[in-house]
This record gives sequence, C-alpha cells and structure tokens, in this order.
Amino acid sequence: MEVDLIDSRSRLVIELDGGLHLANADAYRRDRRKDALLQEHGVFVLRFLAEDVGKQLDKVLDAILRVVAKRGSKSTD
Repeated sequence: MEVDLIDSRSRLVIELDGGLHLANADAYRRDRRKDALLQEHGVFVLRFLAEDVGKQLDKVLDAILRVVAKRGSKSTD
C-alpha cells in the first residue's frame, strides 16, 4: 500500500489529498478503504488538503505534532 508519509514510531500516516480525491467518487472510496485497512492495523491516519499545506501550514503542523505527541507517549507507556 502506498501512503504519502508514515511515522512508524507513532504509527501515524499522513495523506495529502488534491482535488481529484474529492471530485472523483472512486478515488474517495479507495481512500476510505485504505484508511479503514490502516486503522484495523493500529495506524492513525491524518488527511489534509494539499492546498492547506501551503495556505495553513501552521495549523497542519500543529495537528500533526499533537497526534505524534499523543501517540508517541502511548508507545512508551
């Protein structure tokens, strides 16, 4: 399975979605199936619109850091 970015330590996958992911029903369904499969294996999936990485980078990074901090602390408990 292909993902955009994975942090294996915190079991986090980050996916960046372009317009195709929202405009195409088959792409949307494929992404949801991929998310479900990853979640079944204990992987947390964060999805962001690619345009938000450019326009709202601080918010995107804050969301990622919150999840990494939370999931990282669970792996050391």
